[in-house]
Amino acid sequence: MKSQLCLLVDMQESLDPSTSVLYAQVRKAGPSHGHDEEGHLRLKAHPSNVTSVWLGDVTTTLLRVVSGVSTPIVQQSPRFDEQRWIISAKSGDLNLEVESLPYWGFGLITRCYLNKITLTGPLEQRARIVYDLVSSLGHKPWEIFRKGSFNRKIGEYGSNEKSWKEHIERAKWDLNEMIENTLSQKGESPEIEIARNALADDNAPAVLRALARLEADSIDIEIEEVDPDGAVYSLDEEHIPLVDLSSEEE
Repeated sequence: MKSQLCLLVDMQESLDPSTSVLYAQVRKAGPSHGHDEEGHLRLKAHPSNVTSVWLGDVTTTLLRVVSGVSTPIVQQSPRFDEQRWIISAKSGDLNLEVESLPYWGFGLITRCYLNKITLTGPLEQRARIVYDLVSSLGHKPWEIFRKGSFNRKIGEYGSNEKSWKEHIERAKWDLNEMIENTLSQKGESPEIEIARNALADDNAPAVLRALARLEADSIDIEIEEVDPDGAVYSLDEEHIPLVDLSSEEE
């Protein structure tokens, strides 16, 4: 427990309290989106699109894992290069901005591009988004194809990798704390074990589902006894008014 607390303190000191800036290697991109006159990002088939936007695998996945994200706004529209753009969006107290920029090879192919991801908001939410993004991508976004070019034009490769991993560890810490708090309140159960296994598999949604099931099972609902024959209501026939619903045709 002491070592875990030391790890948390180290993460708190190294992670910015308000903003995260991470660089991700783009591996796939295509004409998947566009934007309208007001700059709202749309799928490519939307009739209001005025230009094409090559969003790429990283940003497409990022927008999918951010819960309750608003419609992204294209802050810098592509010109001759459809893969160079800046978009922004909101999710509650969190603001996100993604810039797609080339870092080698004049941006001639998809692998020449990075996504600069800027998240501003609560650290717990930022860490969880990074954790979900990496889990959903299926590859390590900090693994840059041209490290030398990255170091010359962007920053130190090792620092970027370290920042990604620190966000992931912070998210794991938060999820593990949720499991331990639930354990202390509800006791050991199969759902706790399911949550632990899901965390080991980097499956945050499965962790939350297991804990939610445990919480739901522990809610006591008082049910009043009901007569299986139902309630019988007696009426005095002499006091039942007679209503004539028929009508005579003249």
